[in-house]
Amino acid sequence: PTGPYQKKPVPKEVIEEILEVASRAPSGGNTQPWHLYVLTGDAREELVRTMRDPKVFKKNKQEYAVYPSKATEPRKFSERKRAVAFDMYDLMGVDRNDNAGRAQAMAKNWEFFGAPVGILVSVDRACDRNAWGHTGMLLQSICLLAEERGLATCLQEAWGNLDAVPEFLKLPESEVLWCAIALGYPDKDAPVNKIQTTREPLDQFVRWHGFDSLPSSKL
Repeated sequence: PTGPYQKKPVPKEVIEEILEVASRAPSGGNTQPWHLYVLTGDAREELVRTMRDPKVFKKNKQEYAVYPSKATEPRKFSERKRAVAFDMYDLMGVDRNDNAGRAQAMAKNWEFFGAPVGILVSVDRACDRNAWGHTGMLLQSICLLAEERGLATCLQEAWGNLDAVPEFLKLPESEVLWCAIALGYPDKDAPVNKIQTTREPLDQFVRWHGFDSLPSSKL
């Protein structure tokens, strides 16, 4: 979900179990190019306070592009982004024309949407783009394992490209911060947590080759 979460703390033992199993996610050559920084309690609160300073969002070095530029972005991408954003605003009770309300909703990113645990994710700079795909498999594994244990996650790209976050974490220069994971027990009564995003049908992104010549396997 995108929050809110219950205030109920997540035991360290539960997180350790999730991460131990998730670490079996595959990576090319078993390089395991990922690094996780797990925050809760005072450490989480200190980071959240840091992110409330407007100066944090000025003059940051852009390590990577989260989305394509407006000049190159396919129309279908922008349409999908707009649709899910408007659906979320509606469920949060924020008018899509309310710029201040939308900014407040966006700011909840840097509070982990109220989740008691925040996991910051970085990738080894020594690796190329493949490493980001490998790390993505780790992230999905964490999300699925959390779901099995009654927890919920939210993957947050909003934490990237902000110099204050690596500084806070004392991230070594050999790593680039990618994103964060909000982790906690979901507030199942919150309308926004009921959102269901759409998916394209298979014929929009799958191309089949050679199957026409095979015998039918229909039962």
